[in-house]
Amino acid sequence: MRWFTVAAVVAVLFRASAPPAFGACVNPKKCPDAAAIEKARQMLQNTCGCTQSDQTHGKYTQCVKKGLKAADITAPCRKLIMKCEKASICGKPNGAVCCALNKHNLVKASIVPSASGCKGSACGPTLGLFSKFDACATDGTCAGQTTTPSGGSVLKGALTATLGRFNFNGALGLPGALAACHTSFGDSTHVCTYADLQSAQAAGNLVGLKDTASMAVTAFWAIDNAQPPLQQCNDDAPGTGSGLNWEYGTAHTMSRGQKVALDNGTGALGPLQSGQQCAILGTPAWVGCCQ
Repeated sequence: MRWFTVAAVVAVLFRASAPPAFGACVNPKKCPDAAAIEKARQMLQNTCGCTQSDQTHGKYTQCVKKGLKAADITAPCRKLIMKCEKASICGKPNGAVCCALNKHNLVKASIVPSASGCKGSACGPTLGLFSKFDACATDGTCAGQTTTPSGGSVLKGALTATLGRFNFNGALGLPGALAACHTSFGDSTHVCTYADLQSAQAAGNLVGLKDTASMAVTAFWAIDNAQPPLQQCNDDAPGTGSGLNWEYGTAHTMSRGQKVALDNGTGALGPLQSGQQCAILGTPAWVGCCQ
């Protein structure tokens, strides 16, 4: 069957970290040929490139519209595919599909500007999930995600990325992070120290690690009580500070933090980085949960 004209199949390769998932863009009444839909959508990815570096959502949907005109499929199928591709994060490099259950326990999918703004499971390119029609499983998690993303013998998983003023489970600092580790990975876990992370690297636990929102982990806060408090985001604000580590929230004192980068593909930790902003002007990193 002829799917696209030669002009439509211009070689622009799809550059995502995982193949796109196409399973839920179906309508048995109007377009029952699921195989035809999947093949057409894969062709569109080869033509339009959902995640190519210069892509925008507008350019992507226009390319899809043009490509569908050349596709040898029925008008209802073209309309359905267009609807699925419009409701996607293609051309939105920081976007995510947020999956959650509503009060009736029905799946609600929405497009959010970034994974940090998702109140539910943030699904996206690392899982090959781009459209609201494809990204969510029936329980409100990411499609195809059967278990909580985790490491192995030392590191059991990672919490979502945070600034150096930790705020998990409604509590600040290390107590909040510990509570979140218990919630996600069991009461036998603890917050990973820098030494734990080095052991996890040696055990091969960091390769391809994803956090509880299915985002690839690329850096950790280096938690080490042996380091000076002012390198552990200590809340040292005169008269008002708690004096505890990983609770510092401004840039008004000399308190800073330590981080270590992670090569997600190889599981290798980078060198220790000191002097990192904790909150204001800072950038997020991850907290691990270890056994």
